[in-house]
Amino acid sequence: MRGRTLAYTVLAAAVAAVLGPPLWPPPADSYPLSTYPMFSIDRGAVSQVATVVGVDEAGEEARLTPGLIGGTDEPMLAVATASRAARGTPAEQRRLCEQVAGRVARSGRDEVVAVRLQVEVHDSVAHVTGDEVEPRSVRVLATCEVER
Repeated sequence: MRGRTLAYTVLAAAVAAVLGPPLWPPPADSYPLSTYPMFSIDRGAVSQVATVVGVDEAGEEARLTPGLIGGTDEPMLAVATASRAARGTPAEQRRLCEQVAGRVARSGRDEVVAVRLQVEVHDSVAHVTGDEVEPRSVRVLATCEVER
């Protein structure tokens, strides 16, 4: 009987530990509900994304890989690299543009003749769901030829 009572007590404590936190507001970011701003604030319906795109002979855009944009296969690092350059001086913007053009030249992407650092405005939900084909607007910050 003593073993069964102990088991039920441990079970009740475990259930309370897991189900209890949602019953009162957490004083700070905690499990299982996060109040961390990255997850809890309204980001709005529109988002601005800095990126670098390739341009072919016809002037059509060609999306570049994170490796070509940021020199790494990590998408978030490529986004951070483009964002930092977009917020920087024109010289910093030009520097990233030239670095990407150099990587493109060595990559074998022969259809790409130029690269552009640009800030795109997207409908946040439509962009993620695939319903948005083109950005709402594009602001070009730097353009560089790909020299081969």
